[in-house]
Amino acid sequence: MTAKTTNPFDILPANLFNVFSTQGHGSLQRHYMAILLRIYELAEFNRFGLTREMVVAEIVDYLQAADQEVLSEIEAEDESAVGERDYAGYLLRRLVEAGWLEREQSADYTETIILPDYAFTLLEALRAIQEQKPKEFTGQIYAAHQLLTNESEDFSPALALTQAYENVRQVVRGLNELNQNIRRYTERATCGLDVAALLRLQYDDYAQVLGPAYHALKTSDHVSRYRHDIVARLQAWQMDEEWLDRTADELAVQGRRSPAQAAEEIGHVARFVVHQLEGLDPLLEEIDRRHAQYLRTSLRQIRYQLVNAEGSLRERLVALGRGLAALLGDGERWLPDEMPTLQAQPLRQPDANSFYTLPQRQAPLMSQPVLTPIIDPADEASLRELTLREIGLAITPDKVNRYVKAMFNGHRVLHVSDLPAGLLDDLPWLIYTIAYGNHPDVDYGVEPLPGDPVVVGSYRIMPFQLVKLSAVAPDIKAAGKL
Repeated sequence: MTAKTTNPFDILPANLFNVFSTQGHGSLQRHYMAILLRIYELAEFNRFGLTREMVVAEIVDYLQAADQEVLSEIEAEDESAVGERDYAGYLLRRLVEAGWLEREQSADYTETIILPDYAFTLLEALRAIQEQKPKEFTGQIYAAHQLLTNESEDFSPALALTQAYENVRQVVRGLNELNQNIRRYTERATCGLDVAALLRLQYDDYAQVLGPAYHALKTSDHVSRYRHDIVARLQAWQMDEEWLDRTADELAVQGRRSPAQAAEEIGHVARFVVHQLEGLDPLLEEIDRRHAQYLRTSLRQIRYQLVNAEGSLRERLVALGRGLAALLGDGERWLPDEMPTLQAQPLRQPDANSFYTLPQRQAPLMSQPVLTPIIDPADEASLRELTLREIGLAITPDKVNRYVKAMFNGHRVLHVSDLPAGLLDDLPWLIYTIAYGNHPDVDYGVEPLPGDPVVVGSYRIMPFQLVKLSAVAPDIKAAGKL
């Protein structure tokens, strides 16, 4: 009896996709998507959750870069919203109501924004669609081969078999996706595009999205390189009763199954891998056929468009003859200046360089002194002022303050060893973080600590900690100078 399959829409919230509806103010849907992807990027590797201030600051940062049309549409939906923080609060409430985000309130009334499990899965898929990365087959068949042919003492056959099953499953799924997408590109090449669109489809789209996948499939990840060893090993294991019993016991312990269920799953996995690898040849031949068909079709369309851009050769000769006859009828005896002429190389008279000359010895190289230009003091001052102004526009105290506040995650003190790896690897931002610790417009301070210097990447700095300042204790900055 087949188990009943759960419908995904029975689990997802009923209003989840309402924010992407095209009814009413239709252009807001793309901004909801952009904001969700930015929040997902913040929450993907965040260990402590996102505070409400972090999420609101991220939405405000997006709205500052958005056009005025977005703000007017938000005002049309929520007339009480005034200012970017009100707009950000409205967008956050809409995402919470739809089910993309959830609120959690701690004992100290601090509000944390979390993403449900289904939101992580959906947003990862949407980000993959947004990035349009080429399909990668690199190492999947190789990894399955290494897992199944391993001879080390700590070899786990149950783990190797399940991981090899996942790798082969991903390869077969990716090959089917590649096959169907080549057909889609062939259909696009025959839908009457102009020459520029065909060339863009050929060299920018197809070559970057599907080209690397096809190249890896025919070179580093060619199935024939590893198929024989994988199939031979699995067939030998299927004939070994002792190995089957031992692996079934191990898989039963790992997956909380009975030994009988584990043995049945091992047989299913082994048969699946063998069947898929042995049946890949027709699929690979179909991929080769469609790849060659796409190249022929696209190049044929390009040649057709180029040759027939202004009609056939006969029609062009007829039009040329009629044009010349019209010129003669008007009494013109000379061709107009804008008419293209015959492409012939001009003749030149012989000169001293036209005849053979004996090779001459090259003169020795004499180095010239290096001269450093002297900048006028007024120009130097103006360039310095311009550079400082550009740096000030790029890095402001508000941006540094929001960047540092996002790292606290509810904590009051943050040691230098607890700073994110991205900040420690980015020396300019680390310098700005320390330098703006004494600025009156930021809500944190920098306190030096005793001890030996801390190694950060390829340089060393004195130990310090970042302290979140309260409204009643602004004097901490005065004591926190490095």
